[in-house]
Amino acid sequence: MIMKKINYTEKMYQYLAWRLFQEVYNMVEWQPEEEKTISGLVKQAREKLTDDEIKIAENRAMRMKNDYEATIAEEYVPEEFDNDNFFPQIDYNQEFYEIWKEGVANRLTVKMKYDSTTSGIGERLVDPYKSRAPYGEGYCHKRQEVRKFRFDRVIDIKLTDKKFEKKKDKE
Repeated sequence: MIMKKINYTEKMYQYLAWRLFQEVYNMVEWQPEEEKTISGLVKQAREKLTDDEIKIAENRAMRMKNDYEATIAEEYVPEEFDNDNFFPQIDYNQEFYEIWKEGVANRLTVKMKYDSTTSGIGERLVDPYKSRAPYGEGYCHKRQEVRKFRFDRVIDIKLTDKKFEKKKDKE
Protein backbone atom coordinates (compact mmCIF):
# COMPACT_ATOMS: atom_id res chain seq x y z
CA MET A 1 0.00 0.00 0.00
CA ILE A 2 1.45 3.36 -1.04
CA MET A 3 0.97 6.11 1.53
CA LYS A 4 0.82 9.50 -0.12
CA LYS A 5 1.61 12.69 1.72
CA ILE A 6 -1.05 15.37 1.50
CA ASN A 7 0.01 19.00 1.30
CA TYR A 8 -1.98 22.10 2.13
CA THR A 9 -3.14 24.18 -0.83
CA GLU A 10 -3.67 27.93 -0.93
CA LYS A 11 -7.45 27.32 -0.96
CA MET A 12 -7.15 25.19 2.18
CA TYR A 13 -5.17 27.91 3.96
CA GLN A 14 -7.78 30.47 2.94
CA TYR A 15 -10.58 28.33 4.34
CA LEU A 16 -8.58 27.67 7.53
CA ALA A 17 -8.00 31.40 8.01
CA TRP A 18 -11.70 32.20 7.68
CA ARG A 19 -12.64 29.30 10.01
CA LEU A 20 -10.19 30.52 12.65
CA PHE A 21 -11.52 34.04 12.29
CA GLN A 22 -15.03 32.63 12.71
CA GLU A 23 -13.95 30.78 15.89
CA VAL A 24 -12.50 33.99 17.35
CA TYR A 25 -15.56 35.90 16.22
CA ASN A 26 -17.84 33.47 18.05
CA MET A 27 -16.04 34.27 21.33
CA VAL A 28 -17.15 37.92 21.31
CA GLU A 29 -20.31 39.84 20.51
CA TRP A 30 -20.50 41.38 17.04
CA GLN A 31 -23.23 42.81 14.86
CA PRO A 32 -25.58 40.45 12.94
CA GLU A 33 -24.40 41.92 9.60
CA GLU A 34 -20.82 41.05 10.51
CA GLU A 35 -21.80 37.49 11.42
CA LYS A 36 -23.57 37.13 8.08
CA THR A 37 -20.52 38.44 6.19
CA ILE A 38 -18.09 36.14 8.00
CA SER A 39 -20.33 33.09 7.53
CA GLY A 40 -20.64 33.93 3.84
CA LEU A 41 -16.86 34.14 3.43
CA VAL A 42 -16.41 30.81 5.23
CA LYS A 43 -19.04 29.23 2.97
CA GLN A 44 -17.41 30.61 -0.20
CA ALA A 45 -13.99 29.31 0.81
CA ARG A 46 -15.46 25.92 1.77
CA GLU A 47 -17.20 25.51 -1.61
CA LYS A 48 -13.80 25.54 -3.34
CA LEU A 49 -12.60 22.46 -1.43
CA THR A 50 -13.13 18.72 -1.64
CA ASP A 51 -14.64 16.88 1.33
CA ASP A 52 -11.18 15.53 2.14
CA GLU A 53 -9.62 19.01 2.11
CA ILE A 54 -12.42 20.30 4.38
CA LYS A 55 -11.76 17.48 6.88
CA ILE A 56 -8.06 18.32 6.92
CA ALA A 57 -8.62 22.06 7.41
CA GLU A 58 -11.31 21.52 10.09
CA ASN A 59 -8.98 19.15 11.94
CA ARG A 60 -6.20 21.75 11.85
CA ALA A 61 -8.55 24.45 13.16
CA MET A 62 -9.59 22.21 16.05
CA ARG A 63 -5.98 21.41 16.93
CA MET A 64 -4.96 25.07 16.77
CA LYS A 65 -7.78 25.81 19.20
CA ASN A 66 -6.53 22.99 21.47
CA ASP A 67 -2.96 24.32 21.32
CA TYR A 68 -4.12 27.86 22.05
CA GLU A 69 -6.13 26.71 25.07
CA ALA A 70 -3.18 24.65 26.32
CA THR A 71 -0.86 27.67 26.00
CA ILE A 72 -3.28 29.89 27.87
CA ALA A 73 -3.68 27.24 30.59
CA GLU A 74 0.10 26.89 30.96
CA GLU A 75 0.55 30.65 31.26
CA TYR A 76 -2.19 31.13 33.84
CA VAL A 77 -1.93 28.01 35.98
CA PRO A 78 -0.77 29.08 39.48
CA GLU A 79 2.73 27.92 40.46
CA GLU A 80 1.39 25.95 43.43
CA PHE A 81 -0.69 23.86 41.01
CA ASP A 82 0.89 20.53 40.02
CA ASN A 83 1.80 21.35 36.39
CA ASP A 84 3.27 17.88 35.80
CA ASN A 85 -0.16 16.31 36.22
CA PHE A 86 -2.13 19.01 34.42
CA PHE A 87 -3.59 17.99 31.07
CA PRO A 88 -5.65 20.59 29.23
CA GLN A 89 -8.86 19.51 27.53
CA ILE A 90 -8.20 18.18 24.03
CA ASP A 91 -11.12 18.24 21.60
CA TYR A 92 -11.32 15.33 19.18
CA ASN A 93 -13.89 13.58 17.05
CA GLN A 94 -15.77 11.22 19.38
CA GLU A 95 -16.96 9.10 16.44
CA PHE A 96 -13.34 8.45 15.42
CA TYR A 97 -12.53 7.46 18.99
CA GLU A 98 -15.43 4.96 19.00
CA ILE A 99 -14.17 3.43 15.74
CA TRP A 100 -10.69 3.06 17.30
CA LYS A 101 -12.19 1.39 20.39
CA GLU A 102 -14.15 -1.00 18.17
CA GLY A 103 -10.87 -1.89 16.44
CA VAL A 104 -9.29 -2.57 19.85
CA ALA A 105 -12.23 -4.70 21.01
CA ASN A 106 -12.47 -6.74 17.79
CA ARG A 107 -8.75 -6.77 16.93
CA LEU A 108 -9.39 -5.16 13.56
CA THR A 109 -6.85 -3.01 11.74
CA VAL A 110 -7.90 0.59 11.11
CA LYS A 111 -7.03 2.75 8.14
CA MET A 112 -6.69 6.37 9.09
CA LYS A 113 -5.66 9.69 7.70
CA TYR A 114 -3.35 11.17 10.32
CA ASP A 115 -1.64 14.55 10.71
CA SER A 116 1.76 13.75 12.22
CA THR A 117 3.96 16.49 13.66
CA THR A 118 6.99 14.92 11.98
CA SER A 119 5.78 13.54 8.64
CA GLY A 120 2.69 15.62 7.87
CA ILE A 121 -0.64 14.30 6.65
CA GLY A 122 -0.73 10.75 5.35
CA GLU A 123 -2.62 7.50 5.46
CA ARG A 124 -1.71 4.79 7.94
CA LEU A 125 -2.70 1.25 8.71
CA VAL A 126 -2.69 0.67 12.46
CA ASP A 127 -3.47 -2.32 14.66
CA PRO A 128 -5.11 -0.55 17.63
CA TYR A 129 -3.98 -2.12 20.92
CA LYS A 130 -5.44 0.19 23.52
CA SER A 131 -7.21 3.48 23.98
CA ARG A 132 -7.28 6.06 26.69
CA ALA A 133 -8.66 9.27 25.30
CA PRO A 134 -7.25 11.48 24.03
CA TYR A 135 -4.59 8.93 23.04
CA GLY A 136 -4.49 5.48 21.50
CA GLU A 137 -1.65 3.03 21.13
CA GLY A 138 -1.15 0.57 18.32
CA TYR A 139 1.19 -1.03 15.84
CA CYS A 140 1.83 1.34 12.92
CA HIS A 141 2.46 -0.57 9.69
CA LYS A 142 4.21 2.48 8.17
CA ARG A 143 6.72 2.88 11.01
CA GLN A 144 6.74 -0.87 11.83
CA GLU A 145 6.57 -0.20 15.55
CA VAL A 146 4.11 0.44 18.34
CA ARG A 147 3.23 4.14 18.45
CA LYS A 148 0.95 6.51 20.34
CA PHE A 149 -1.64 8.44 18.37
CA ARG A 150 -3.41 11.58 19.52
CA PHE A 151 -7.06 11.48 18.50
CA ASP A 152 -7.23 15.17 17.62
CA ARG A 153 -4.70 14.43 14.86
CA VAL A 154 -6.96 11.83 13.24
CA ILE A 155 -8.60 13.35 10.17
CA ASP A 156 -10.50 10.25 9.12
CA ILE A 157 -10.62 6.62 10.27
CA LYS A 158 -12.27 3.44 9.04
CA LEU A 159 -12.27 -0.15 10.24
CA THR A 160 -10.87 -2.71 7.84
CA ASP A 161 -11.90 -6.36 7.80
CA LYS A 162 -8.30 -7.41 8.52
CA LYS A 163 -7.89 -9.21 11.87
CA PHE A 164 -4.56 -8.84 13.66
CA GLU A 165 -2.58 -10.55 16.38
CA LYS A 166 -0.83 -8.25 18.82
CA LYS A 167 2.91 -8.04 18.15
CA LYS A 168 5.13 -9.28 20.97
CA ASP A 169 7.29 -6.64 22.65
CA LYS A 170 10.99 -6.97 21.95
CA GLU A 171 12.93 -7.45 25.18
